[in-house]
Amino acid sequence: MSSSRFRSMPGLLLCLLLWSSLPAQAQLRQVPASSAPLPLNPLALSVAQAPQAFRASDGRTHLSFELLALNMTNAVLPLRSIEVFPASGGQALLSYTGDSIAAHLSPLAAWTQQIDRIGASAAATIWIDLALAADQAQPTALEVRVGVEGAGISASDAITRVVIGVDARPVRVLHPPLAGKSWAVLEACCDAANHHRRGQRSVDGHLVLPERFAIDFVQLNAKADAYRGSNVNEHYFGFGKDVLAVADASVVDVYDELADVPAGAPLPPPSLPRAGGNHVILDLGDGVWAMYGHLKARSVRVKAGDRVRAGQVLAQLGNNGNSDLPHLHFQLMDSRNFALAQGVPFVFDRYELVGHADAQASRIIALDRPERRERELPLTLSIVDFAPAAKGGTPERAR
Repeated sequence: MSSSRFRSMPGLLLCLLLWSSLPAQAQLRQVPASSAPLPLNPLALSVAQAPQAFRASDGRTHLSFELLALNMTNAVLPLRSIEVFPASGGQALLSYTGDSIAAHLSPLAAWTQQIDRIGASAAATIWIDLALAADQAQPTALEVRVGVEGAGISASDAITRVVIGVDARPVRVLHPPLAGKSWAVLEACCDAANHHRRGQRSVDGHLVLPERFAIDFVQLNAKADAYRGSNVNEHYFGFGKDVLAVADASVVDVYDELADVPAGAPLPPPSLPRAGGNHVILDLGDGVWAMYGHLKARSVRVKAGDRVRAGQVLAQLGNNGNSDLPHLHFQLMDSRNFALAQGVPFVFDRYELVGHADAQASRIIALDRPERRERELPLTLSIVDFAPAAKGGTPERAR
């Protein structure tokens, strides 16, 4: 949840599933008769969560997900291809070959490493971001084919296939969690190697990916500076800014026990629930929750049981927990406990895309004119403006 890049711009449930307990969406292929010949694949593939389509700020519809790949042999398996097809047949929608394989393959829970092969009896994660053009039909199911090579592996066995259903439910359309101009979207979706999108971890014995679609919001000025003068919390443009409810919702959890830490301080050893810092959890209904992290100490205005309205002030942006600079961590998830959840996608009802951050050069590449966007998720390194905050009421207290 930290966001550390440089001075001016800071930078599943992947269980080792038994095939008998795979999610239903991964078991779409018709079961053949026991007399039918079947491949003996060197890989076993499984998917923790069916992809859910959402429109992003590049104008494309994205299906972003991961596969757990298990090497079922005692030899190293080099990968030669990762392809995604419509399950109904047709041309490949996505293909990773050559150097692009390493950019989309990492050892299990080691997202900073790029590999092009899976070690003997080892596990790895395949990272998929299928981006469809506006005029492309959205498949109802996908077939992923992963090809390997190795001595003694026949051509018929070398390609492992898994069919994945696409979650047909529409993603949540949210009010922005902040107001004002020049918010940098950091450590975010989709085809990006960062600690949110690829942050696998074991919590209470379960491998989870709760921050799959999380965003760290940092407010910048036109020069891509996050603060003016000296590097202290109070000089950050975003520090103390109001954090807003993204929907009409119920408050289910509030944690406000941590003091803000100095900007630039070393990250503490990870622990729960402190990693998320001071936080608020909203129940949006139908099995979806929103989490706001690293809230300013003693700024939370709501308590568990309150009903809030979209746009209502919940707290202020702070710097605590697993954080080294003031920012807002925001995500949607399928559990009220952010540490045990699967991250789920979302879009904002409206915002203006004003530019993109050049992380290497520490600058903002501004668009000629702001572009109004509706029902889209801003991709990582986008710079966005949100509407000014409206005056909100007080929370409704539970009776």
